[in-house]
Amino acid sequence: MAIRLKHMRRILKDTGSIYLHCDPTASHYLKMIMDIVFGNDNFRNEIIWVYGLGGSSKSRFSKKHDVILFYSKSGNYYFDKPQVPATSQMLQGKMKGMLDTWTDIPSLNNMAKERLGYPTQKPNALLERIIKSSSNEGDIVLDPFCGCGTTVHAAELINRKWIGIDISQFSAGLVRNRIINSFEHKQFSRTDINIIGCPLRLVDAQDLARNDPFEFEKWACGEVGAQGLFHNPGDRGRDGGVDGVIPFHYSKDLFDGKPPEKTFAVVQVKGGKVTPDSVKALSTTVRESGGKCGIMICFEKYMNTVENNREKKLIKEMSRDFNFIQGLSIENLIEGKRPYLPLQGYAA
Repeated sequence: MAIRLKHMRRILKDTGSIYLHCDPTASHYLKMIMDIVFGNDNFRNEIIWVYGLGGSSKSRFSKKHDVILFYSKSGNYYFDKPQVPATSQMLQGKMKGMLDTWTDIPSLNNMAKERLGYPTQKPNALLERIIKSSSNEGDIVLDPFCGCGTTVHAAELINRKWIGIDISQFSAGLVRNRIINSFEHKQFSRTDINIIGCPLRLVDAQDLARNDPFEFEKWACGEVGAQGLFHNPGDRGRDGGVDGVIPFHYSKDLFDGKPPEKTFAVVQVKGGKVTPDSVKALSTTVRESGGKCGIMICFEKYMNTVENNREKKLIKEMSRDFNFIQGLSIENLIEGKRPYLPLQGYAA
């Protein structure tokens, strides 16, 4: 982290700021590193984000907060104090002004509309407050650990330019799909959002599949907007035959008076040989997991195996029937093609 923070300071403009989000188990170590890299004179705040969710404990006080360390590069930094909704303590006159304890932004629960199935996902409201506090419209926001892209999503919402970096191939595809699907009115295309370091050609995908099968799986899941179910996409270990799931809304009849069903497609990624048994097993996996359909992603030379052995059942849907088991080639994936799912613009 010290090496990374040193480079972050190097590229930060003199009027810029940096916010480092961590939990209380690491905040004291990171604060010492930040003091060394940025200088203790440039320490501005230790912000306590009280999110309120989480279990209770009989052996200790419940852990209900994270820490955000706020530093600037120099004394000439931009800061615009955010407007924080009033709490009961403020209304009683016990607290005044902007506080360094934020209690008005809850964390994302399992039913939150924003939730993408990413384990460390933060709410948009938290990142919007941080970005507004230390930038103006048109400024550049960099998140070098962007994960599922909440920072870049928040930056796009409030008209900032943005760059996101992550070590995971999965994250890159997930972020691009998130921006495209969340800002349909801007009509972003896949080429509008430049991704550096992920397969852009067939030979790149072949090299990744051969050299790092787990990153290959992450990349393919990210490209189709898949989320985790029994595990995070690309994690090592038993996955129950599910590499990822694509949530969507399904409605058999527009006029039956029933709300659309929230369901998902099971994604299985094969970077090597596809056998008839593996195709047939996907049907069983879909049913056992509670999904609506399945998608097998593999290289084009195995697509005949998928087509000849997939269950040919059709799912009836109000606008267009779709296959219970679909095949999608890596070659088509690189060209920008995606599986057909109803009510496209996948369910949040």
